[in-house]
Amino acid sequence: MLKCPVCGVHVPKEVALELPAGKGRESYCSLACAISAEKEREQAGAAAAAHALPRPPREIVVAVDGSGPALRAVELAVSLAKLTDGRLTLIHAIDPALVRLLPLDSALASAARLGLDIRQMEETLRKDAERQLDRCGRICEGAGVRHTSRVEMEQPARAIAEAAKKADLVVMGSRGLGAFSGAALGSLSHRVIGETDKPVLVVH
Repeated sequence: MLKCPVCGVHVPKEVALELPAGKGRESYCSLACAISAEKEREQAGAAAAAHALPRPPREIVVAVDGSGPALRAVELAVSLAKLTDGRLTLIHAIDPALVRLLPLDSALASAARLGLDIRQMEETLRKDAERQLDRCGRICEGAGVRHTSRVEMEQPARAIAEAAKKADLVVMGSRGLGAFSGAALGSLSHRVIGETDKPVLVVH
């Protein structure tokens, strides 16, 4: 006698309905029980698949540097946040050590050659960063998306990765400006990917 795994009825082996089940086989008392068992397996599989999916990103870090790709990154992040009721952290990171790599025709580089105090140069960079963050903040406000903004005097990849520790996603442009220039420093996006274990979405 075999026991039906669905209804618990005992039936002779000769009349039991044997069908594949998972990696093995199961014997049922009837076709109705076999169909019921298959539906349960399908529902369990769907629930397991849904559980395995990552949650939609709600805490999103966005790198801001004034470039076209970075602005498009902000716009895309705002769209994502609208869908998930998320919040953005807009971050502009300035590496003080990179001031010497600014283009030779830039106002700051000229000031450096004239002996302008490094603190004054950093303050000028900070004010420019705050203007860029204000512009991006207005995009968030126009869409009704919550956001915070911050300027970090820190190596950019490290600062972005630090901000991403409590985030679900990092969004950033593919090419930067000024001290973020890929030509001078290599790809900032690749550096961030190397610094964080969070997903990084790169926008062209």
